Amino acid sequence: MESECALEVAVEIVKDVGKILRAGMHAGIDKKARYKSHPRDVVTIFDRRAEEMIVTAINKAFPDHGILSEEGTAKEGTSSYRWVIDPLDGTNNFLSGYPQFAISLALMRGAEAQVACIYDPLREEMFTAICGEGAFLNGEPKHVSAQGSLDGALIGAGFSSRPERALITHAVLKHLIPHARAIRAAGSACLDLAYVAAGRLDATWYVSLSPWDVAAGDLLIREAGGRVSNLEGAPLTDPEAGILATNGRIHVEMLALVGKKRSL
Repeated sequence: MESECALEVAVEIVKDVGKILRAGMHAGIDKKARYKSHPRDVVTIFDRRAEEMIVTAINKAFPDHGILSEEGTAKEGTSSYRWVIDPLDGTNNFLSGYPQFAISLALMRGAEAQVACIYDPLREEMFTAICGEGAFLNGEPKHVSAQGSLDGALIGAGFSSRPERALITHAVLKHLIPHARAIRAAGSACLDLAYVAAGRLDATWYVSLSPWDVAAGDLLIREAGGRVSNLEGAPLTDPEAGILATNGRIHVEMLALVGKKRSL
């Protein structure tokens, strides 16, 4: 299957979903938030509507493809391809009208991402990549930053909705803050990863993420010349055990401060 075709479909899908999310963020619309696993882990009717739109469109365009999505859709395909979907990354931001959220789609072939698409519907920024063809923002080539040391770096961080994991992030930050130029925690892992690929952030790290948080951003960063690993510096195979994404130049410095073996 042609990756270019898959990317074209993905771009059209996220644009359509983006229109719904833009309208839904306006004040006065009941988002009907519900808890998932615990009170800090929420889902809205817009998460579910976005997922339904995406899944319907993918099933129509690629009926033999598998699907894995955050809000529960899981389908075994009859081909080697599978879409990994986050229909609304940054739900807590969206719920409060905080303008930092995104839609993320990745097409996997086995364990390898072939196509990535992360869309910020408020800024109309489309981050895309095809394996082996580079990373792009609204069609323009993008590369990771050239920042060569941590002391001048802008770092993204994320706090888990689970308090015990958020407290680990808090503990690590006390070691990281004295070394970095500044830290940002904006509440959307997908956009943090896209921003590393675009050179806006020099690195980002998370104690734990899910596959749909990472699949598209991982490919974007690698295609933009960056590096993605687990918190011990090994290839990323289980994002739930943590992820570090950097421009590559400051990866070793970051690992020394946020790595799993770091004493908290």
